[in-house]
Amino acid sequence: MSDTRQGTPEVPMGKSIYVYQLPIRIWHWVMVACVSVLIITGYIIGKPWLSVAGTSAYDTFYMGYTRMAHFIAGFILIISTVLRYLYGIIGNRYSRELIILPVWSKAWWNDLWHDIRWYLFLDKEPRAHVGHNPLAQAGMAVGMVFMLVIMLTGLGMYAESSSLAFFKPFRVVLDFAYWIGGNGQELRSLHRLGMLLLVTFVTVHIYMVIREEIMGKTTLVSTMFSGYRERRKP
Repeated sequence: MSDTRQGTPEVPMGKSIYVYQLPIRIWHWVMVACVSVLIITGYIIGKPWLSVAGTSAYDTFYMGYTRMAHFIAGFILIISTVLRYLYGIIGNRYSRELIILPVWSKAWWNDLWHDIRWYLFLDKEPRAHVGHNPLAQAGMAVGMVFMLVIMLTGLGMYAESSSLAFFKPFRVVLDFAYWIGGNGQELRSLHRLGMLLLVTFVTVHIYMVIREEIMGKTTLVSTMFSGYRERRKP
């Protein structure tokens, strides 16, 4: 029998449920690609591993290409994230799980505590949620806060050196850093801190995916390709 608790429905045995619509699945894999490029190129920009001493700029332009890849991935990530939140308005109920957390529901908090215990190997049996489980919802919400910090600081630094009028409003981020007694370098440090927190989030996310896929009651990886979630037979 399906569990109808608010915010934490379960997958009925022997049935497939269409959970993640095509735009959500596209957004997920675009995020995977962009975050991967941003982490790698961001690390290289912070700590270049190739010396160009004794050579001409046109002989070695790898930092230019690295920065270009970083900027392109960053802009794609920002645009796709804005579209993702807009789609949450017109998408199905599962598309809104990362936007509206049912924190008013006692069942949601109980399931959140159960999920924490299960991922820490303190409980033996997981629950078969249809969409994101409460821990994943909370984790994605926190992850999007990290993303917001990264996006705002990145746009602020880009506006600092850009002559395009479109980016001028984002100088408010840099102005705010100076207003609180900081400077451009501290803005860069905050941007890098956001990246490190994002790496931590990605690591935990991958662990949760692997554990859910191997030991959980429902499909997960295949769901992000097909959109359908199925409950495995015991």
